[in-house]
Amino acid sequence: MQNDGGRSRAGVRRHFASPAGLRVVERDGLLVTGRIRTVLDLAAFTSFAEAVVPLDHVLRPDSAHGLSALSKDVLLAGVAGHYTAAAARRILTAVEFADPASGSPGESYGRALMWVAGFEPPALQYEIRDASGLVGFTDYFWDSARLAGEFDGMEKYAKPEYLRGRTASQAVVDEKFREDRIRATGATVVRWVWADLMAPGRLERKLSAAGAPRRRARSARRP
Repeated sequence: MQNDGGRSRAGVRRHFASPAGLRVVERDGLLVTGRIRTVLDLAAFTSFAEAVVPLDHVLRPDSAHGLSALSKDVLLAGVAGHYTAAAARRILTAVEFADPASGSPGESYGRALMWVAGFEPPALQYEIRDASGLVGFTDYFWDSARLAGEFDGMEKYAKPEYLRGRTASQAVVDEKFREDRIRATGATVVRWVWADLMAPGRLERKLSAAGAPRRRARSARRP
């Protein structure tokens, strides 16, 4: 039995499917579908950007929960017999686009917005070096434009694993020095935060102003 089209009420979207073959696990006291079915359902029934975030995540090992990475083949093997043809096409598009190199949910969401807006896909976790050695890794890099893109999630200035013994103010200063070194290599740097991702069109305007290369004009359709 395939997932139906879903019903929405009070902000909750409900989908009904046969329990046959449905894997259910307990997480924090709640019964939920397993990883594969969950991310496939999200790819089938949410926006492209919202689908890419969990797909990028499950392609990486999850050491915090002791979970191994899933492969794209394993994900796609879970499609047959459970979704309509249109939903299956949406899943295939999102799975093919997914990339475990994205370093955070914000990076994944932004990368999907870039694609929908028609920008060329950037290299991820791009290594930058200067005469003194390694400068660091940028979240995104368009080599043809010598443009580095950086998503500034606030956790890098708050969480101990990012601060590594520094104060938040020290982390801000270190990040400024790092950006200065990147610019000294001849690259341009453009930055954005979550608010830029949530405001329609704002990331696109930032990237256009910075000279990010496009593969085509923007399309309102889901890729």
